Amino acid sequence: MPEEHNSETLRPLLALAAASVLAIVSYATAATMMLESPVTPATGSRQLPQAGALPGTPPPASPPVSVQPAPSTDPVAAQSLRPQRPRVITTGAKASATKSPSASPSPTPVTLVVGSTVALAVPALPDHLLRHYNFVARVDLITAASKPLDRLDAQFQVRAGRADSSCVSLESVNYPGHFLRHRDSLLRLDRAGAPGSFDQDATFCTVATAGGFALRSSTFPAYHLVLNGGWVRFEQRTAEQATVFRAVPPL
Repeated sequence: MPEEHNSETLRPLLALAAASVLAIVSYATAATMMLESPVTPATGSRQLPQAGALPGTPPPASPPVSVQPAPSTDPVAAQSLRPQRPRVITTGAKASATKSPSASPSPTPVTLVVGSTVALAVPALPDHLLRHYNFVARVDLITAASKPLDRLDAQFQVRAGRADSSCVSLESVNYPGHFLRHRDSLLRLDRAGAPGSFDQDATFCTVATAGGFALRSSTFPAYHLVLNGGWVRFEQRTAEQATVFRAVPPL
């Protein structure tokens, strides 16, 4: 009877021991699995600083991700992906000069030859010619495309000076017998034989200047033709200060 009592007493103890061993094995297995699997922090949770980092120091930035295309096996495509060296254009003597379009050639200048028909250009104003308008001289833009009357107003026949044969007088082409002359310091177109000093006022002497010539009065050598305020006037100026003219073929 004592043996049966002992066996009754040992059964609960053995069951408790077996349960304890099973619990220990279960906890060990679970701990091993947790250590082997990566721990993903929950959204919004704070991460622990890395070893050696100071508190409050932001974690190091992750390395940049390349967005360049993968290398191509096509030699043509690979060549296009290579960085191109900038092209340097040299403007020195060895560089080939690019020819700019040439400007339209200026009319060939002619001299004031007695008996010739000329137009008087103003080099400072391209395509501008001396002409008469309502019997008053002025300088206007006149080209081959201008009206025939405008082109005729800018044509003059060179005559021997009416008061000095070493100088010239300028007779209108479309108003024969009318000459350029200065009156009241203004250049006008008047009929020959007008009362007063017409012959002297209609005689001009040329003075060579850079790019052409100036026209001075035969009776007042200190006075030259000057384009002033749209009018052509005789003013007391030097030849270098006067308006420069060039004799060109008429249009």
